[in-house]
Amino acid sequence: MARLTRGAVRLRWVHPDAVDAPTLAAWHATLDAAEQDAAARFRFEADRRAYIAAHALARLMLAEAAGLPAPALRFLRGPQGKPELDPTHGLPWLRFNLSHTRSLVACALAAEDDIGLDVEDLSRREAGPGLAERYFAPAEAALLEATPPADRHATFLRIWTLKEAYVKATGQGISAGLDSFAFTLDPPRLSFAPGGTARWRFLQWQPTPGHILAVALRRKS
Repeated sequence: MARLTRGAVRLRWVHPDAVDAPTLAAWHATLDAAEQDAAARFRFEADRRAYIAAHALARLMLAEAAGLPAPALRFLRGPQGKPELDPTHGLPWLRFNLSHTRSLVACALAAEDDIGLDVEDLSRREAGPGLAERYFAPAEAALLEATPPADRHATFLRIWTLKEAYVKATGQGISAGLDSFAFTLDPPRLSFAPGGTARWRFLQWQPTPGHILAVALRRKS
């Protein structure tokens, strides 16, 4: 496969419930002991399958890009829990992020630039009244309020996935405050954010009819 070039995003997704037992077992074998222990702690089989699929997908994609065996990869976590490749691999340019629901898992890779990814299931329970006003910037809450009721759930998830992808790319998580930055849609763009908006690029679409996915990419320089 061609080398991952700067500015490009390599993205794959998998339906974990469609993975057969031998494949799932092979994927489980690529995980390290900590990941296998984490998988075993899930109460529900669907959650366990999604976790294994997501982490194995990340390992397989990273191994392909790095030229290393998937089980040999080691990871560290940043202050807010974002996973990164162990610096001892000597691959500081290789960046990744993963996201999963029970019904879809996804992983995205980038070269040099910070990357964040979020995927949500459209069949999830709709947000209750006032949730957007509580967590979104005022302009986003107003946009949602102006959306026809039939489209409001999908629009909420469009904004939500963009915001999740953004905070995952920054490495800060939701502790940064989801109302401290705001998006406009069609095309997805930051209208304001700490440190400005010029270095950011966003991709968003439906990988399946039942899911919404967003990718955030921040140029390092």
